[in-house]
Amino acid sequence: MLQYPETVGIIIVKDEDGRYNPMSASWVMLTSIEPRMIAISIGFERYTYELMRKQSEFVISFPSAGMAAEVKLFGSESGRDMDKLKQLGTPTQPATKIDGLLLSEATVNYECVLKDTLITGDHMIFSGEIVASHKHVDDLPRLYVLGPKEFGVL
Repeated sequence: MLQYPETVGIIIVKDEDGRYNPMSASWVMLTSIEPRMIAISIGFERYTYELMRKQSEFVISFPSAGMAAEVKLFGSESGRDMDKLKQLGTPTQPATKIDGLLLSEATVNYECVLKDTLITGDHMIFSGEIVASHKHVDDLPRLYVLGPKEFGVL
């Protein structure tokens, strides 16, 4: 319980069939101001890991307080088995600088271009340069992980 509260992001990457796959992830951090960069850590067994190894672009979205159902589904089901965005009817919009999707109800969406990777034990860190950012027009509260399977705002 000492790790909570914890930030949560949603990584969205395109698969070989042209479908966008979202995955909830807590290990997300900004790493550089100039250029603006962000990093995510993904386990080798994850479908998103496979997709990230094949793609050069991705989106990181920070969910708003009303997106607990998305965070739960995106982090507990595999995109190998289902279209997670379609399952919940999650509102999306096209990215502006990359071939990606933004989550319309997220507090912030970052469009990223993959720059480097680093193996760290049983995970890979993917670093990306943020090429566009989109803040929701409303000042929505951000969702956090408050404990195992518990979400809320701080």
